[in-house]
Amino acid sequence: MKQKVKFFACLFFLVVWASGMEAVAAKKAKEYHESWPSNSVTTLEISNKFGDVNVAYKGGSNVTVDVIITVESSNERKIDDLLEQISVSFSKTGNTVTAETHFSRGFSTRLQFSVDYKVNIPPDKNLNITNKYGNAFVNELNASGSFDISYGNFDANQLKAPADGLVELELAYGKGGVESANNLLVEVQYSTINFGNLGELDLDSKYSIINIDKAGSVIADSKYDTFNFGLVGALSSTTKYTRIKVRELSQKLIVDAGYGGIKVDKVDENFESVQITNSYGQISLGLGNANYLLDASCDYCGISYPESNFSGNRISERQMRKVNGKVGSGTGGTVFVKSRYGQINLD
Repeated sequence: MKQKVKFFACLFFLVVWASGMEAVAAKKAKEYHESWPSNSVTTLEISNKFGDVNVAYKGGSNVTVDVIITVESSNERKIDDLLEQISVSFSKTGNTVTAETHFSRGFSTRLQFSVDYKVNIPPDKNLNITNKYGNAFVNELNASGSFDISYGNFDANQLKAPADGLVELELAYGKGGVESANNLLVEVQYSTINFGNLGELDLDSKYSIINIDKAGSVIADSKYDTFNFGLVGALSSTTKYTRIKVRELSQKLIVDAGYGGIKVDKVDENFESVQITNSYGQISLGLGNANYLLDASCDYCGISYPESNFSGNRISERQMRKVNGKVGSGTGGTVFVKSRYGQINLD
């Protein structure tokens, strides 16, 4: 009798184990495929949620969009029901193609699913992509583009807008990476984004970390950020509670800052100008052996500068320090720094 009990117990375990394995493997998919001749398309628009959008050109004479909706569950009926609640529509108006993911009214589920796009399109076509709760990747774009990504990551190898074009990126609650771009308008919040080689960047950021290897020109409006910049030609920024670090500045710096800090490791000897207005944050400029005109003032703080190589006026009154004159020959650029409660270091 005991042997029979053991036998049935083992059999029950095997059945449960097998059904569990089957439950894990239960997966279904619904697929869409559309294509259009490339010469009939100038712009592609995609609106998606809960999945990835991958854009790359693999060749061919058509623009193609492939979408796969994948659902996993131990209950096949629930899989079928969820697949019925998700659909993708395609339309073409003029030279603009639109692909959009749709969900039934009141859509809600605990099942694991994704809606993933794979796009084959020549890089000279305009792209407008909105994706929420998923990632987006663009291999190469030689046209205008607009990317709105939230709760997901955005990555691109090359974003090269034409002379009369622009690439716009909105990133929230995610990570980003752009290897190279010539003209970018970026709005970012609660994210980390890494840039490689940039031409012009217009940045509006909050609560984010911005890393740049190299940029020709950066215009930034920032709050509660951390900027880590490599080689920058020109930087113009209005910041609050933001820390700015630049490895090397070659031309021009304009900063209006509060409750942060500004550090430039090296300022090129042939720089044009530096203009900083600051409060409650330290300023450090690696001016080295450069020649420049200097106008610096500091309230409730001090100024460190190459005194032995300075000629001009020095004023020290109670809480105020001020120097006005030239360092070296004074034939180089100009340095204007005004600070309150933030040490100035120009050595």
